[in-house]
Amino acid sequence: MSDGWTIDIDAAGDPADADEHFDDRMTEFETALEPWGGAVAASAAHDHFGARFSYDTDAINPVQVLEEGLDIFHDAAIAAGLPAWQVVQCEILTYAEDDRLAAEQADAE
Repeated sequence: MSDGWTIDIDAAGDPADADEHFDDRMTEFETALEPWGGAVAASAAHDHFGARFSYDTDAINPVQVLEEGLDIFHDAAIAAGLPAWQVVQCEILTYAEDDRLAAEQADAE
């Protein structure tokens, strides 16, 4: 499907909330996002984690897309047992815009 969005979401919180299984939970987070082609990352200080994933939809309302993307993110984080930290950054791009920006970046390198 060529219709859809690339969604980036980051959460941050107190590293004291991240237990000794934080890295394992990040692996579980990525597994939970596999249906959306998700990739995840976390800070070495264990005070941030985030994900980038694809959301195939013909929806054009960015508010709807962001709400549904946040639901996907939160459900995956809960399934992985990650801390319920505040979302601090969100970005949504249509696939076309994401491709355009990637091409611009590649040309600049």
